[in-house]
Amino acid sequence: MISSAAATTLPLFPALPVLGRPAPDAELLRQRAGVDYFDLLVREILNRSESSRLPFDWTINPYRGCELGCVYCYARYTHGFFETSRPEEFETKIYVKSNAAEKLRRRLRKTDLRGQTIAIGTATDPYQGAEKQFRVTRSLLEVFASVEGLALSITTKSPLVLEDLALLTELDRRHSVEVHITLTTIDRRLARQLEPAAPDPEARLRAIRELSEAGIAVTVNCMPVMPGINDGEATLVPLFEASLAAGARDIHQQALFLRPASRAVFFPWLEREFPQLVGTYRRLYARADYLEAHAKEQLLTTFRRLRLEHGLPRGAAARA
Repeated sequence: MISSAAATTLPLFPALPVLGRPAPDAELLRQRAGVDYFDLLVREILNRSESSRLPFDWTINPYRGCELGCVYCYARYTHGFFETSRPEEFETKIYVKSNAAEKLRRRLRKTDLRGQTIAIGTATDPYQGAEKQFRVTRSLLEVFASVEGLALSITTKSPLVLEDLALLTELDRRHSVEVHITLTTIDRRLARQLEPAAPDPEARLRAIRELSEAGIAVTVNCMPVMPGINDGEATLVPLFEASLAAGARDIHQQALFLRPASRAVFFPWLEREFPQLVGTYRRLYARADYLEAHAKEQLLTTFRRLRLEHGLPRGAAARA
């Protein structure tokens, strides 16, 4: 059984190769509100998806690290590429892939990817605060405007995506474009507990509405679903109603999973905000990062029933 104290002593990051310039050599570009932004020159911006369970062929993350500071974030381990020792550096040290558009343009010139799916923002939000200044995501979308025949998806919590609405509409004529808006709850207080620096739920619902009205397919990602926190009807029914009323075409889910780097942040947070749930989480996540099958089925029962009641598609659209 893993306690929150024990979780902080586990190795925070697996040994993984550095895919860009090492952090000690990265040039500091800017400091703002407790966040340091560094230049990161990458050798490749398109990364092949290795899992057959994922619905995309390639991934792109314009930034490494994410300012939104979500307590459940599974991607904190990625800063282990830079041999950092503190998981909070994931949200205070942001690496800007300034040569991303150049690398993507070269790749698309030599490789025909028509018919393949590219997911933007699988490990960090492509429309986090850094995008306001550095515009890496925008530069990548402009490169995609020079080709056609791809399936592009963007995952974000930010209405900043609306600044690229005209470009996304143009891209949707050349490709298939879908935007995934992550919405774990529409309760503003709970959202602030879970996602302290993320835009509030109403701003995300506005983004869903405006994207949908422009003809862009929007899916809501209720990810993660967390035992005792956002898995009940009191949270999910309003989320379903508001998302569909705003124009979302589907609502996906995924049960919480906790890698060691995520545990180091999540368990101390849980002890402060939901101390009555600590024992439950220690039991559920004692043996693995993921819930066991029966526990996951129980967790997602209400979500899956609501999908059926709202006539949402069966099968792959509802993620395990």
